[in-house]
Parts: sequence; structure tokens; C-alpha cells
Amino acid sequence: MGRKKAEAGTFELLSRLPQQIVTLAKVEYENAKREFVSKAKNAGIGAGAVVIALFFLFFMLQALVVAAIAALSLVWPWWLAALVVAAALLILAAAAIGAGLFFIKRGNPVPEETIERVSGDVVALGEVKVNAEDSTTHSQSMPRAGGEGNWR
Repeated sequence: MGRKKAEAGTFELLSRLPQQIVTLAKVEYENAKREFVSKAKNAGIGAGAVVIALFFLFFMLQALVVAAIAALSLVWPWWLAALVVAAALLILAAAAIGAGLFFIKRGNPVPEETIERVSGDVVALGEVKVNAEDSTTHSQSMPRAGGEGNWR
């Protein structure tokens, strides 16, 4: 009888639980979707950088072929020029591959933050228990009408 009006009763709290679980699931779904889109965008940028690197490697191979032909033709300036171009293309390809790998690593599509939050929510739901008057003499059970005990 000495209960404060501001405190919600056990049955009122239990009646709110399903809606709160549904709301939590919707919020976590939206968070997972947002996180996935962000990481997928980074993976796309990384894949684009790798394609650019392959483009430069393709032309580097052509330049090396031209350098080999020029070296065999006994004209020294041609193969030297071709080797310089090939080295420049190799440096560009290495930079593009480095950028691509950086963005691919950042673009892991697993929504890790959302999984951690949901795991915490599941643990919190598992910790809901009933407190009885005296746990040594009474087994833990649902509170009886008019009896002591509350949910936490």
C-alpha cells in the first residue's frame, strides 16, 4: 500500500516490454542498414581503385614490351625512355593498389557495431529476474498478489 504513484507496477512494465522489444529491433535494423551502406560504399571505392591499378599495370606491361624491343634495336634512347615510362606506371599502380586495399579493409560489410549492441541487449534481457522476500526460505518464483518482490 505504500507504493508511490510514479512507480510502474510489474504488470504495467510487462505490458510495455513487447512494444519496447519491437522498437529496439526496428532501431537496430536501421542502424545495421546504415552501417552496411557506409561500409559497402568504401568497398566500392576500393574496388574502383584496384581497377585503376590494373589499368596502369596493363600499360606498364606494354611499356616493358616496348622497352625490350627498343633495347634489342640497339638504339639506346628508346629503351631508356620506355623504362622510365614503365617505372612511372609501376609507381602509379602501386599507389592505386595501396589506396584500393585501404578502402577495401575499411569496407568490411559486417555491421560489427550493431552486432555488439544487439548482443548487449540480449544479455540485458537474460538478466531479468525476480526478487523474492527471502531467497533462502522461498524459491524464486513469480510474486504473489499482495506479496513482496519486483522485477529488475
